[in-house]
Amino acid sequence: MKNIALVSNTSWYVYNFRKGLLKKLTERYNVFAIAPRDKFVPEIEALGCIFIELKHINNQGKNPFQDILLTIELRKIFISNHIQCCLFFTPKINIYGSIAIKFTSIKAIATINGLGFVFNDAQPGWLQFTVRKLYRIAFKKLDAVFFQNEEDKAFFKKENIINGSQNICVVRGSGVNVAEFNNKTLFSNSDKLIFLLSARLLKEKGLYEYFDAARDVKKKYGSVTFALLGPPANNPSAVSLNIINDFHNQGIIDYWGVSDNMSNTLNKVDVMVLPSYYREGVPRVLIEGLSKGLPIITTNNVGCRETVDDLQNGYLVPIKDTESLKAAIERMISISAEERLAMGKHSRQKAIAEFDESLNHQQYLEAIRKLFII
Repeated sequence: MKNIALVSNTSWYVYNFRKGLLKKLTERYNVFAIAPRDKFVPEIEALGCIFIELKHINNQGKNPFQDILLTIELRKIFISNHIQCCLFFTPKINIYGSIAIKFTSIKAIATINGLGFVFNDAQPGWLQFTVRKLYRIAFKKLDAVFFQNEEDKAFFKKENIINGSQNICVVRGSGVNVAEFNNKTLFSNSDKLIFLLSARLLKEKGLYEYFDAARDVKKKYGSVTFALLGPPANNPSAVSLNIINDFHNQGIIDYWGVSDNMSNTLNKVDVMVLPSYYREGVPRVLIEGLSKGLPIITTNNVGCRETVDDLQNGYLVPIKDTESLKAAIERMISISAEERLAMGKHSRQKAIAEFDESLNHQQYLEAIRKLFII
């Protein structure tokens, strides 16, 4: 059997976002999961994977010497374990993993899960220039690149990062197991709806817009709940837990911390909200919300808009527009339970038709098959 490595910046990502793909790969290949060690390693190994700890990675760091060590570490791991094909996920792994396999026979697929923090408008030009340059170096002659939306693909073409000789594919996010994220059947009454924003605690995820909208809406609908779920972020744009707790203590939001079982958590939710202006791929949490049969309120933003057919399974609002967000929330409260159920049904149908992870897996497996034949 051939040796395949799935490489990411966290074991949490490997297990929670790529568990289904790992299961499929282990049916055909020897699978190595390469990532920093965390509590999800036993779960990864239980899937039949060989786990290898990645030590020299600092996801937010800009120290070139640290990144050189990461590249050397990856190359040593690939060669010593006779890896024949790599699947790279997350920006640093995409770049330095692709550099690590240069001048080897190792095949690779890099997946762009959105352009992320670096390409937000507020970031300095020198940083964006440097990252574009690194992508060009890394992706030159790379076998395949997968994108999660057409805008990111267009950006990489415009910047001459990808070329016509590569296998370029657009997948619908990371997909979701629609059986595991089964359709929710019980919903709250209009005056007690539970809205949820689930994301890393970054301002670009629309946290402050959500807080402001929640504050105003609760003055009119005091029994409505605005929940927040997500881990603290090690990032210059992070919203601190002190700020989160302040809004929580004021009764504006309910902070739910983090969840290791999102399907169960979403059983408590009536409407998903993500007012993001981050450079998303397709947010996993919105796909999960679709699969649970929840109405969605999100921004008309790259990656987010793919999950909403406006007015059919939710509402699209402009980015950084608290008033529009507030109006969409109030509209969701004011419509009938039957209308919200119809929206949820449309979400569920959309998840099955467009975001079932089996469709995602089929595209990866076909790309891998082509790489090995070539």
